[in-house]
Amino acid sequence: GPPRNLIRIHTLATKAVAAGTRGPQILAAINKIETDFGRLNQVTSYAGAIGWMQFMPATWDSYGIDGDGDGKDDPYNPRDAIHSAANYLSAAGAPGQWYDAIWAYNHADWYVQDVLDKAACYGALEDTTEVDDTIATYVCKPDQGRAREIPNYYMRGFEDAASRYELGRRGVWVLAAVARMESDYGRGMNRTERADTGVMGMSREEWKRYGVDGDGDGLVRRSQPWDAIASFARLLWSEPSIETGLFEHNHAAWYVEAAMADAKLIAGECDTSKATWNIAYPAAGTAVTQINWGNLQILNPSARADIQNGLIDPRVINLLAILTQNHTLLVSSLRSDHGMMTSSGNVSNHYYGRAVDIAAVDGVSCTDMSPEGPCATVGRLLTLLPDGAKPDELIYGFDLDGDGPAFAMADHRDHIHAGFGP
Repeated sequence: GPPRNLIRIHTLATKAVAAGTRGPQILAAINKIETDFGRLNQVTSYAGAIGWMQFMPATWDSYGIDGDGDGKDDPYNPRDAIHSAANYLSAAGAPGQWYDAIWAYNHADWYVQDVLDKAACYGALEDTTEVDDTIATYVCKPDQGRAREIPNYYMRGFEDAASRYELGRRGVWVLAAVARMESDYGRGMNRTERADTGVMGMSREEWKRYGVDGDGDGLVRRSQPWDAIASFARLLWSEPSIETGLFEHNHAAWYVEAAMADAKLIAGECDTSKATWNIAYPAAGTAVTQINWGNLQILNPSARADIQNGLIDPRVINLLAILTQNHTLLVSSLRSDHGMMTSSGNVSNHYYGRAVDIAAVDGVSCTDMSPEGPCATVGRLLTLLPDGAKPDELIYGFDLDGDGPAFAMADHRDHIHAGFGP
């Protein structure tokens, strides 16, 4: 949780703007996400955000306040920065509209959910926004006759946005159809047009209402394809049906019919995965969620003793707590039951208690590497965890996340290795 010296600041800042009972936890969550409670406060983001709560300079000029009474407003002073963040959130709608207020802080639905998830770990929040307990992810191939038309980068964007906004496999193909109709996947637009409407042909009013950061770079850019695709997906998601969303975008029946017809022509095959998704992940070192020992079997007694003696990194404990809420695990190695060196000659994270090897999930050995098998499902779940809970090392017999940090090794065909760096 938050360092004790900051808890009082989060509380006082909340009271100063009457941000309600959830204010301290939400300020703490933003503080954690932006600078790891000030540990990274001297870092200026590539977008130019500064200080303890990562304000853009222009925003600081408008909302920065003196939180400690020294006559200065300094973004690198924790009291000033946290009070200023509370001031900004209050102006954006807190405490009555927490979702909108956090979204104003960073225009991304994933960011809002990340803040709410972390805040839930810092206290009891009765009305935390919830998400479904499963998330579907897609890997799709268009119809062979249309596959060459769609750039791979766009295809990954359609998959990601359809997953994020729960549009289903049909949503993947509708997004592809709209991108073709509006811009021929960016090829039919010049730079000015892309900067004005984006590759999905959204109006300025639509961008203002639905614009979202799709590629996770902290910015909402109309010219960025993933931002445009995610923003259009958000538009569709906000309506009762995909067809209604298309009509909201272009008030013409022919447009809806054309998009749906083209989506059918583009549609190919999709591999769909569903992973259990906990709403609020326990923060490392907290006791919000404990390991469900009834779902955890550890082969070596010395490894269980490592846990009981506090020799295992809190992040590994946190990971085991998350997974054992909904899965049974067979752990083949932790610390004392693993060698010091890796096969490549480096000191293993196991040696420091920072890694775990999982040999079976839900009673099925991880030698079963079928894409829909329990081990593959849990492996993909690990790639979806928020930063701080997600392993830095994730190794299995096949690559679990494509371009992500996970990778395959031949000697890991019988277990999942999840590890954390220093």
